[in-house]
Amino acid sequence: MTLETPENLSIDPRQKAILGAAFEAFRQYGFRRTAMEDIARGAGMSRAALYLHYRNKEDIFRSLAAYYYQTAEQAIRAELRPGRPMAEALPAAFRAQAGELFEALLTSPHGDELLDTKYANAADVAEAGEARLAEIYADWLTGEATAGRCDLSPYGGDARAVVATILAGLHGMKAGQPSYADYRARADRLGAMFGRALAVGG
Repeated sequence: MTLETPENLSIDPRQKAILGAAFEAFRQYGFRRTAMEDIARGAGMSRAALYLHYRNKEDIFRSLAAYYYQTAEQAIRAELRPGRPMAEALPAAFRAQAGELFEALLTSPHGDELLDTKYANAADVAEAGEARLAEIYADWLTGEATAGRCDLSPYGGDARAVVATILAGLHGMKAGQPSYADYRARADRLGAMFGRALAVGG
């Protein structure tokens, strides 16, 4: 697959090709069945050349996880514009957070294995990435509250605590292995509900 890259995110073209080839191989064959040879072939290079960039497929998977969070950060920031109606902004941010990699994950027969691999081989990357995403949402809520467009007081007044609840709900949308379309519909409803609940005047 060809990875979409935000304009303000710089990535080496060869690295981008490797990550795209790796994710396509992981999506089709699963992490365990994918060999470095498969990734090299998909990226249009020799296996020896691939090893100049990455030590093994675990290393590639970690870089892919980091890439996901970097692109998600940029995409979410673009949707959470000051003054945008909250019931519109949150669903849009949730869609941006899902992105193409998440869509491919949910449509893969190996999605569960890839999620398990994420927590086994890239748990620290995921933890740091989730923390950065939460900070983006919290900064946006704080700004909207300061501008009088958002009221956090009924929910304790702590933007970070509110965001933790919101994101816990969003992550829960994956339960039951929904199709990507169902996940999007659930996330849209959740975002609209939270947006209306937090906005001044509903």
